[in-house]
Amino acid sequence: MKVYRFRVSIFDIPHLYRIIEVSGNCTFDDLHDAIFEAFDRYDPHLYSFFVTRKDAKSMAPIMQAPVITHPENVEEEKDFGNAVEAADKTTIDDAGLKEKEVIHYWFDFGDDWWHRIRVEKITKTRSQYPTKHLEIVKSVGASPPQYPDFDDEDFEDFEDFDEQYD
Repeated sequence: MKVYRFRVSIFDIPHLYRIIEVSGNCTFDDLHDAIFEAFDRYDPHLYSFFVTRKDAKSMAPIMQAPVITHPENVEEEKDFGNAVEAADKTTIDDAGLKEKEVIHYWFDFGDDWWHRIRVEKITKTRSQYPTKHLEIVKSVGASPPQYPDFDDEDFEDFEDFDEQYD
């Protein structure tokens, strides 16, 4: 069985990443759960993985890549014309990833948490894991809050906006 070592970082936040090991029999839904835990998320949202295989300099190549998405988002993604698979039915092995390849992960389509996932290493084990193997091996940097804190000034702006439309 293959074990993948992924380095997961969040776009535009330097010195923040997680190393996650995942057995090839895990699904992308399992990988999502590990990332969710690794970055201390608490509120679930839809998500998608984009199998770009390399870094992208713009969003266009990411959005045109094959998609592995939340089961409730499969039909919507098909409307965009991409190759689409359900995350709960697609294993990590199914993606045919190689070392040094990159995939992109988008969590929470409203708040747009974009992640870069690099395949650091793939090892083969002699023994089969009787169940799936997921492990957060290393955490560097504090997780950003899932939602920004609002201060009094933010609420005043909201009240001003609200008064305009009463």
